[in-house]
Amino acid sequence: MSRQTSITFLLGPSGVGKSTLGAWLAEDCDALHMEIDQYPSQDGIDAEGLREEWEAFLAGASAADLVAVIRRKISGANASGSVLSFPSGLVFSAGHLDSLAKARVIVVVLYGTAADCINAFLKREVEHRRVPAANLVEHWISNNRDSYVAFSRPEWAPFRVSAFREGKRVSRAKLVAEVRRRVGA
Repeated sequence: MSRQTSITFLLGPSGVGKSTLGAWLAEDCDALHMEIDQYPSQDGIDAEGLREEWEAFLAGASAADLVAVIRRKISGANASGSVLSFPSGLVFSAGHLDSLAKARVIVVVLYGTAADCINAFLKREVEHRRVPAANLVEHWISNNRDSYVAFSRPEWAPFRVSAFREGKRVSRAKLVAEVRRRVGA
């Protein structure tokens, strides 16, 4: 994150570490982390006061108004930029990606093999006891299948950042460095 108020959107399947990476970027890069994926406590879009601009953007409007609100929040927090971590089911259309690129938003898909993502999800959910253990794999599949398949397609390759290597999580330093490189910081 650089002082030019960079904005990064983190996408990816459940368990891949979007929220964790967002928190690391906030700490390491003086960025404002907006946790949009606040399940089950609340809706992060509403919690961050982005509903009107978000709905307009999703309906096909330019990302400019959404980005303007985010930039005001960055300024109010005296941060160097912002990172927003989103729920696992969110996959942008080509039009949305174009609009975000024009608004200079960096989109990063934190990614791994399905097995790595499921294993990380299982570990997290068992620790937090949010879903009955017997249903965890089915839960991941039913809530992540479509988005995981979409992010696996070749057109998403430029956005992907590997969260795992050889079955283990990539280090904090490497993930933060990779996002900083993409942001140009």
